[in-house]
Amino acid sequence: MTLRYILCFFLLALSCRVTASELTKETYVFDVTADGDTLRLDRYPAVKGADNKGQVLVFAFGGGFRGGNRDSGVFMPFFSFLVENGVTVVSTDYRTALKNANPAQLTTPEGFKEALYEAISVAVIDFYKATSFVIEHGAKWGVDSTKVIACGSSAGAITVLQAEYGICNDMVPPGLLPPGFNYAGVISMAGAVCADGVPTWTVTPAPIMLFHGDADSVVPFEKAVIDGFGLWGSSTISRELAEKGVPHVFHIVRGGGHEVSGTPMSRYEGEILDFIRQIDSPGPCRMITVDERVPGSGDYKTDFTIEDYLRSNM
Repeated sequence: MTLRYILCFFLLALSCRVTASELTKETYVFDVTADGDTLRLDRYPAVKGADNKGQVLVFAFGGGFRGGNRDSGVFMPFFSFLVENGVTVVSTDYRTALKNANPAQLTTPEGFKEALYEAISVAVIDFYKATSFVIEHGAKWGVDSTKVIACGSSAGAITVLQAEYGICNDMVPPGLLPPGFNYAGVISMAGAVCADGVPTWTVTPAPIMLFHGDADSVVPFEKAVIDGFGLWGSSTISRELAEKGVPHVFHIVRGGGHEVSGTPMSRYEGEILDFIRQIDSPGPCRMITVDERVPGSGDYKTDFTIEDYLRSNM
């Protein structure tokens, strides 16, 4: 019996790899920056015959604003799951400006704060440009420009939350997005919003899905700020959204670290798909909190300082 189970597991794993490897991918250049950076995006069309309602998910990778790849193999099973369920996926480049920052600047909280804000701003601009490219090609690609969902992991999660925050607070540079555009939804895996003071949304944001571990030492679960300016994590964001009655899902992983920037793509893909379908349904979205604990986590550190986050991001 043991050999039989091993064989079944092997065949299942092989099947998953084959499915991911057979994804149809089309690559496009969507921008060449003034500094000569060529930015590309990959389109993975939804499978024909699937429950395709024209939804498209634009994905931003993680990497601490220093690196990362839009086509990393770790994303492929997640992308495959989505396209097989009728959701087109677009995975995009963005400039990772921290890799070019002056190392001396990053050694102090103030210097790191300034460099991080600049890196986030650049990434958001690139994400807007990728979004605009998707909208321009929507009719040809069979996607609905009113059904664009922003999704990101870690630095990418910060990018997509900041992109939505910018739209809702009239902070989008002219010409980057069509007038009146907003995302249909936002999915953040270990993200935060960079703001001066507790984040507020002048215009009601799109439904937001947040995943975060409360033991994350890389991106703050609650906040990492200096004189009120800095990163406000998922816990703060959820609390502010709840006070305003904004539909959102907050999935807390007690004892979870920064690995929660990736685990939703393999453990909670069904939950993500439910959220995607819910925001496209005629009924109202809800406010949901999922609170789970890592087995055996026991006592763990949650009271991280600015210096802790600085060391984790060096």
